[in-house]
Order: sequence, then structure tokens, then C-alpha cells
Amino acid sequence: MKKSTVILISIALVIGFAALVYIGIRHSRGVPVRVEKPKKVTLEVQFLDKEIDVSASVSDIWQSLPREEIELMQQVTVLPWGKSLVSPLRVSAFHNKKDIYFYISWKDDTEDRDAGINTFSDGCAVMFPMGEGIPASTIMMGFMHKSNIWYWKASRDREYWLSQEKAGATDELMQTKVYADYHYPFEEKEIFVVSKDISKSAVNDLIAIRVGTLTPKELQNVQGRGFWSDNTWQVVFKRAIAITDPEVDANLEQAPPTAGQAEKNKLCAFSVWNGASGDRGGRKSISDWVELQIK
Repeated sequence: MKKSTVILISIALVIGFAALVYIGIRHSRGVPVRVEKPKKVTLEVQFLDKEIDVSASVSDIWQSLPREEIELMQQVTVLPWGKSLVSPLRVSAFHNKKDIYFYISWKDDTEDRDAGINTFSDGCAVMFPMGEGIPASTIMMGFMHKSNIWYWKASRDREYWLSQEKAGATDELMQTKVYADYHYPFEEKEIFVVSKDISKSAVNDLIAIRVGTLTPKELQNVQGRGFWSDNTWQVVFKRAIAITDPEVDANLEQAPPTAGQAEKNKLCAFSVWNGASGDRGGRKSISDWVELQIK
């Protein structure tokens, strides 16, 4: 074989190997997919003189309210890219002038409430952009803009509501649990500060400004609970309409239109994590902006 032929074959092999390495690295945490922009959706938030106990089973109230079907897309802006797509999402909402409620449901063949090594929890979130200059798209779930995010996680849901049931059963049991969780035996002071983070809700009320700034708020103002049956998740969120801190709480009061301008709807977006498919962190299905028409 001629020397020139050997050289050409060697070059071709090197280029082929480099291409395989590049593809392997680029797709090692998921395969990017083509994203088709979903159609804009307006969610009507009716006034209803009703209250819901979110700790109980899913209320029949939701059957009488308008329900929007929202198409989701995979998050493909930052690693890890999505591996599966959860879609569509079915959403309803109402308010009673004191509290606002959101109902979210989606199909899921498995109830994933555990979080551990190679085990991930199902979850969903509602995000509300805050301030001016809101981006035209939610391609990164709004992390390029200040946002208030209500994050429900199935594993947290189980832990929180089980603790509530135990607390209701006996005060003595709760006092024993608190001692065990807060203090190492024979120590007068807490030595593991992280153990003081006792969940006050099944929903984590968060604030974010950009990528890597997702932070739990000091005051957790959102309640919620999720129920899984017939291969379907149903999650209800509840928060007071009146806000505690305008810097970190999404303003869901519908302000009257200013002179010469039409009423401006609020915006929100949704996301879902499928634990069985390895969804966690940035690996999720997300919606585009949804307009809230609060009546």
C-alpha cells in the first residue's frame, strides 16, 4: 500500500474518531430536539365564592370551571437537555377575592414520590414573571428575568403531609420528632444547621433572577397538595391574593386599566418533571407564557 494512501486513511480515521467523541460529549446528557413554539393560551381566572381545603382530596369544584389544555416543550437551552416530553398540561384557576387557586393535571404512568440515588421525584411548577422587561419567551423557564416560582415536588408533598398527619395524631409524637430532628443527643445547641429546614408547605415558594439564583423565600406563602390516581397527577396550589412583600411575591391582583389603556393581563408559565424519565433540575418540560385573565 502506498504511503500516501496510508496517510489519507489515517487522517480519515482521526477525523471520524474526533467526530464521534464530539457527538458523544454533546449528547451525553440528553439529545437536543427541535422545539415548535406552542400557540398562545389565555387562562380565565373566574371569581367563585368558594374555598378549598387543599389537604383533602381533589374538589369537585374543578369540574365546573373552564380548563385549558397547554402544550409543553422540552427545555433545550441549557444542560441537562430533556429526554422525554410531558404534554399536554390541563390547567384551571379561580379566586374568591381572598385566595387564588390553580389546578394542574397531566398523564403519568408512574407515581414517583421518592428521591435518592438514581431515583427522581415527579414535580410541577408555576412561574410568575415580575417587574418590567419580561422576555418574549420562557425558553429557560424565565431564569433570565426575575420570577416568583411555586414548585411542587411529589417527594416533599409526601413528607410534609405525613408530618401533618402525625402532628394531628398526638402532640407528644411531634415533640419527640422535633427534638430528634433539631438536636444531636446531649447537645444544648444545634450543630447541624441544615436540619432546621423544616418544611412549612408541600410547595416551595421560590425567587429567581437568572440562572443559578433559585432561592427559597423567607416567608413561604403557598400551600398545595398532589394526588395520583388512574395514571394522572392532580395538583392544587393556593395562595393569598394579598402580597406580603412586593419584591418577592407575585402580584396577582388585577389592577384597573389606566386611562386610555386596555387592561393588561398577568403572565405565568408551567413546567413538569417526570421522575421516571430522570427529569430533575433543568431537565423538564415547559410551557410558553400563558395569559391570566383574572375576573
